[in-house]
Parts: sequence; structure tokens; C-alpha cells
Amino acid sequence: MEKIFTLQTDSKNYGLPLLKTIISFLIILFSIFRNSIFNITSKPLNIVIAVFCFLATIASILCIYISIAELFYVRKNRKEPNSKNRTVSAIPFEFERVIDLTKKYDIIEFEIMFKENIVKTGTSADSKSQSSSPFDKKFYIEQEEYLTAEEFEKALSSYIEDGKINVIAIDGVKPKKQS
Repeated sequence: MEKIFTLQTDSKNYGLPLLKTIISFLIILFSIFRNSIFNITSKPLNIVIAVFCFLATIASILCIYISIAELFYVRKNRKEPNSKNRTVSAIPFEFERVIDLTKKYDIIEFEIMFKENIVKTGTSADSKSQSSSPFDKKFYIEQEEYLTAEEFEKALSSYIEDGKINVIAIDGVKPKKQS
């Protein structure tokens, strides 16, 4: 019973949240149409059942609220790669090559492997409507932004393993082996 009203943030299955939502809707419908289904003539019994249905409706609304939140977490958990649960092959890149690519392109994203974790890094830029020239170029590692290439290069150097950066993908595409 406790698990029904507790937000499960680690699930990857839509089944339980959907089942809880459907059952909660059925309980709410039963509470609304109880007099049409059962003809209870005893006034005290009708009051007890009305209070019970009211409480069940409130609990069902809470359950629906929690289930909708769980559906969003399931979607997020299915989207996010978990490096501990999947095998990923990374290709070692020269550090200077990664830096050169980030300096050359205004928008580029690398997924790199560092200590069994996937880290997103690269550059981003803004552009005005109907203009092909980007501006306000920024470098980033995960959520941290760097305004200059030098700051970015210094921060990215902490992700070097065995003299190289282990690249999983460049702009979502697995890179070819470096020669």
C-alpha cells in the first residue's frame, strides 16, 4: 500500500504507473456513479459509503498525480544512457584533435567516456532568424559553460585518460578509428 503513494523515480517500465492511473480512474468513476449502481435505502449506511467514496476519490487523485510524475521519470530513465548497464565502445582521440574540432565548429557535441561515466562536451552558439552566421559561441562540459577556448581547454584536460580523450560519439554519430 505504501508503494502506491510513493514516487518511484528509478523505474523504466510504464506498466505500473499506467495500471495505477487506470485503477484510480475506475475508483473515481465508481464513487461518482455509486448511487446508480447500488440502491442503498439506509441513510446511515449511505452516509458511511459517501464518506468512504470521498476518501477513496481523494486518494485516487493523489495516486493519479504520482503516477503521471512516474511516467515522466520512466521516459527520462529510458532516454538517458546508463553507462553501468550498457557496454559502450569509445575511440581514443588526441586531446589536441578534440580541441581543434571545438575551435573549428560553432556547434559540435562530443560524448566522452571518463571513469565509466558518459560526459557531454562541446560548443554551442546562437543565431538570429534567417541568418547563417552564429554568434555568442560557448564551450561546455555537462552543465558548466566556458566563454573562452582556453578556459574550456583547461577544464577538458582533466578528462584525459592515458594521454587521450575517449570519444563515444560526435554529434550523436560514432566516430571512425583514429589513425
